[in-house]
Amino acid sequence: MPRREPIRFWRRTPRPWHGMTVLPWLRLLSRNHFAVSPGRIPMALAVSALAPLHSTAALAQRVRFGPALAHPAGGPPPLFIIGHWRTGTTLLHELLALDPQFRCPSTLQCMAPAHHLVTGPIAARHLSRLLPEHRPLDEMRLRADLPQEDEFALGNLGISSPYQWWAFPRRRVDWGERLDPRDFPPEDRARWERALRAFLGSLGAAGPGRPALKSPPHTARLGLLAGMFPGALFVHAVRDPYEMIPSFLVAWRRMAASVALQTGWRRDLDDFLLGLGPRLYRRFEQDRARLEPGRVVDVRYEDLIADPAAELERVNQALGLPHAERIPPLVDRYLADIGKYRTNAHEAAPDLRRRITPLWEGYARRHGYRPDPPPPAAG
Repeated sequence: MPRREPIRFWRRTPRPWHGMTVLPWLRLLSRNHFAVSPGRIPMALAVSALAPLHSTAALAQRVRFGPALAHPAGGPPPLFIIGHWRTGTTLLHELLALDPQFRCPSTLQCMAPAHHLVTGPIAARHLSRLLPEHRPLDEMRLRADLPQEDEFALGNLGISSPYQWWAFPRRRVDWGERLDPRDFPPEDRARWERALRAFLGSLGAAGPGRPALKSPPHTARLGLLAGMFPGALFVHAVRDPYEMIPSFLVAWRRMAASVALQTGWRRDLDDFLLGLGPRLYRRFEQDRARLEPGRVVDVRYEDLIADPAAELERVNQALGLPHAERIPPLVDRYLADIGKYRTNAHEAAPDLRRRITPLWEGYARRHGYRPDPPPPAAG
């Protein structure tokens, strides 16, 4: 089992829960029996103090923008970056954000989805002072204006999300059941769809451009999203599973150690996380086969880090989107700003490789990776 990683966020750094309004925050606590670890009580108290302020600001946004968010104006259908965790989706999201045809939700918008339209400038200044330089799980930059996962926005809007695993990691709750809203009770699915549409509406109210969202859990929702947003496009990030899964196991622990309301995690964590991949892809290939050609393009992690500008151009061409000649220089400037992208090396131990192979062999072959040979038959 990977070793426990140190907490890398400062104590005053905002966690995902710091953007919740009162009702989502109380629901999160009550669903988990208020089982906050003693050392994390200050964090919980800070979230509790901020929640009424978020609720008040959310009311102001509903009063001012409510009709527009309930019935957002038409615009280009969204683009979704999907794929298992640790496949380069964050890097791809930041690269797409360089292109002015896309509007990527920022960390601020995902932390304060209920009121960013009315508090944006003020909240951005405060958030920028509090955020650390890098994410807790890797060396990717973390800033209020950089692209962020809309899954955090959904969670802060009160929608049950798999990312709430990180709040109470000791609880043996099957958050895998919350991956695909098609499995939800009808009223919960309707709430999930309304929340996503409202968040997209708020992005449209903030400025023009095709929304470009990124969330690994959306991989399980391909068919649902394609139905909700006719014409939506999908960029599917893939990676060698023998590198992807060990990186995922380490990253999950780092994130939980940094943001959780509990210390430690469930004893069967590796088994639980290893089982998420097949559930994430349970319907993916069937959903993909039903879509018209040209709506999904695969991006291999290894190709993306080798030549980001070329991969961006290929993605736009494959999806029928314009590609401006000014983008490659912007990519060069971005890479110069962040320094050479360094892949975190997480070698899979032999026993882990043996567990990965039966789960990911088909995926590996489909995307040009070489799975380990099956073990020899006994006897």
